[in-house]
Amino acid sequence: MIDPSGLKAMQDMLATDGYRLEATEHGDRVDVRISVADPQACADCLAPEPVLRGILHKQLKVPESAIDLVYPEHEG
Repeated sequence: MIDPSGLKAMQDMLATDGYRLEATEHGDRVDVRISVADPQACADCLAPEPVLRGILHKQLKVPESAIDLVYPEHEG
């Protein structure tokens, strides 16, 4: 089960850089989607996928191997 306070902390952290994070549970998997919330979002502010997966593991309190992570597509 996703830790609600960890989820909120991640959402708040990414929101400061112009991103929205949504996490949903599907059985033993956690679908984490990051989308651009602000057209001026800092493209270089997102950590590399392996690093962010480790942070999500600690904050959401779910195994890294259970996280399906989708990054936003940036234009340009």
